Amino acid sequence: MTGRLYHALSFNSDIFRYFDETRRDLYNLYNIRYVVAPEEQMLPDFVKPLQQFGRHRLYQVETTGYFDLVGSGLAFAGGKTDFYPAASSWLASGLPGAKQHPEVLIGSTSQGIERPLPLRAAVDVIPTVKASAGPSRGAVLSEEVGSNSFAAGVRVERESWLLLKATYHPNWRATVDGVETDTVMLMPSFVGVRLLPGNHQVQLEYRSRRLRMVLLGLGLLTLPLIVISEKHGESLWRRIAPRFVGPISNSAKGRRR
Repeated sequence: MTGRLYHALSFNSDIFRYFDETRRDLYNLYNIRYVVAPEEQMLPDFVKPLQQFGRHRLYQVETTGYFDLVGSGLAFAGGKTDFYPAASSWLASGLPGAKQHPEVLIGSTSQGIERPLPLRAAVDVIPTVKASAGPSRGAVLSEEVGSNSFAAGVRVERESWLLLKATYHPNWRATVDGVETDTVMLMPSFVGVRLLPGNHQVQLEYRSRRLRMVLLGLGLLTLPLIVISEKHGESLWRRIAPRFVGPISNSAKGRRR
């Protein structure tokens, strides 16, 4: 089951509450590979039972993992307030099942996409698009998961996007066969990397901005100072106070005279 978070921490968290447990394409979209449910609950045939635990059962669903090869065919640009209606319309359509993920530009049209459609028009455009997967795009041959990184070996049979099922952010950096490559936002705000036919090694890494690292460093330095002040604050003040209080007091007396 899913619920609405009090704080929506990413674009796709807003629409995730519309997850439909009867749609196999949504399990793959969100890489939901395991399900725990009461034994009496009826589940779709593609949800395979693995083991019984008391009155609950553990089930498994086949997915492509953290990566998938997808198409696009559409590009939208607009503001943040236009995203939720557009993404909701996309999720309710047949495009996720056909692995068609439109490109999305939030607040900018300068990423090399010619004439993107207005994002506010997506609710009217998406229902008219024919959902067709077409010929095979290839396969994800391997994947690796690190603390702030993902890697994949892929075989691409026709030009495609490699979709990383993680929330898009400009701090994601990608390399394809060792060459730095741009990333884009694909519905529903996941990370996409364009790939040409052939075998490729793709690395994606999240790199924090320098300011965040500086603030983190200052925070780490502040913690021991707080501990020291809590334990030895009074004794330190007794040593330091005479050096400052005395001169200040003498200065004040001089001014009165």
